[in-house]
Amino acid sequence: MKKLILIALVVSVILGFGVYSFAIDLEYRFNAETVSIVVALEKIPKSTIIQPNMITVKQFPAEALHELATGNPEDIIGRITLESIEANEPILSTRLIDSSQDNNGLSFSIPQDYRAITIQTDEVSGVAGYINIGDRVDILAVILSGTAVVSQTVEEYLEVVQVSANNSDDAEGQGTAVTVLVPDHDVLKVTYALSEGKYRLALRSVVDSAIDNPTSYSQ
Repeated sequence: MKKLILIALVVSVILGFGVYSFAIDLEYRFNAETVSIVVALEKIPKSTIIQPNMITVKQFPAEALHELATGNPEDIIGRITLESIEANEPILSTRLIDSSQDNNGLSFSIPQDYRAITIQTDEVSGVAGYINIGDRVDILAVILSGTAVVSQTVEEYLEVVQVSANNSDDAEGQGTAVTVLVPDHDVLKVTYALSEGKYRLALRSVVDSAIDNPTSYSQ
């Protein structure tokens, strides 16, 4: 009988200690400092521009805070994912990239619904080499339409994103490759004009952003 009482006492002490430890742990968790961390609301695929509706802010224990996490949504919105991010996963800065970052490829700087097209120019069609990155140009072309030769403006106010010299041993082969951003719905039109017509670029003034849609000219 005494042995049973002793066992019961030992068990009660162990249970009491367990309950006490559990209560202490609960109190610690309840009182533990928390911080705000930006997480994904749902899975965000690779190469996605993060929008406000893709993320939310949740509370995490401060001791679990990753040094590359942030609690400010403005640090995340507008950046591009380098890899997929799962739902409820904290968004770390190493998994994002800025579209304007200098060491990015050209594809990171192309806006949505645009395409980059490279145009081979010479001294005349390339405005004597005065076109630089950041300039705006129009594409002009002379195209055979039926029995008439038509001069027309193919596209206006295109941004130049790359300019590279294309020199050869032949002096007549010297020229410049000018890469411009074209709205995706006009890519086929521009490609046709560059392939079938005699084209040239017209350099715009830095203060001229007007879209005139000039009438084609034929004689």
